[in-house]
Amino acid sequence: MDEFRTSEEWQKVCKITVLDPDGWDRVNYQYSWCEENISREEFMNRVLPSTCMFNIEDFKAPWIDIGEDNERL
Repeated sequence: MDEFRTSEEWQKVCKITVLDPDGWDRVNYQYSWCEENISREEFMNRVLPSTCMFNIEDFKAPWIDIGEDNERL
């Protein structure tokens, strides 16, 4: 079952800082960022077109898929 959180919460969990939120509704940004509950997959889909900052070491998180050769993707 998918877990749902606000984007503000996902940002902390995923250790990603969204600098320019191109993937979010700018007309109703307050709702889109602070109130709307979305899945991690939806959060990452919104992160893709956005300008973000993160520490590459944080992407060794357990929620990152492991490839067939046991290397993190």
